[in-house]
Amino acid sequence: MNGKNDLITGVSHDLRTPLTSVLGFLEYIEQDRCQEEVEIRYYVNIAYNKSLVLRKLIDDLFEYTRVNSGEYPLVMERLDLKAFIRQLAEESVPELTKAEMTYEIDDQAGELWIEASPKELVRAYENLITNAIRYGRSGGKVEIGFSKKGNEAVVRISNFGEMIAESDIPFIFERFYRAEKSRSQHTGGSGLGLAISKSIIERHNGVIYVESSPLRTDFITYFPFFIES
Repeated sequence: MNGKNDLITGVSHDLRTPLTSVLGFLEYIEQDRCQEEVEIRYYVNIAYNKSLVLRKLIDDLFEYTRVNSGEYPLVMERLDLKAFIRQLAEESVPELTKAEMTYEIDDQAGELWIEASPKELVRAYENLITNAIRYGRSGGKVEIGFSKKGNEAVVRISNFGEMIAESDIPFIFERFYRAEKSRSQHTGGSGLGLAISKSIIERHNGVIYVESSPLRTDFITYFPFFIES
């Protein structure tokens, strides 16, 4: 998809589906078609959960447009990337536990210092970790790898769930693209998380790409090392 018209089309489609459900269930209740309180509670609960999906999409859409507007300059500082990612991993433990998963660290590097805006970069990696949890549950764990390549710091976020089809790899970071067309309905994804991560990482002069096989899926990021001026 290209341009504002495609963005509006994607947003409209993703907003319409949960909104239609919310209105349908509320109309059912408003017309007094429910016979018992337990039935009312059931439909209210569905409408509430659909409303959460709407809020998630709206929040992600706001974040996507903000990141790509260029109106908010990054406030850069020297950042210990390993400590930063380790803290995010620890903060993800409740979500991992809920999914009956754990995380492991594969550290093959010494210190990894980069220049970054922690406030912005946190969203990029939160999305990557959440994505690994969402689609890697069957593998039981998320693996976070640290390494160096030349003058670059490398971070790898891996899950061991279902493989991403080779035909989907080139499009995985596009807004609203879903490798499995129906999976967002079951996982709560907005279709914007990976696009947001890519935009943030590239604003930091970084690179992100994905590799996927029947055994594992790796989201790999590269950043230039911090150099004292």
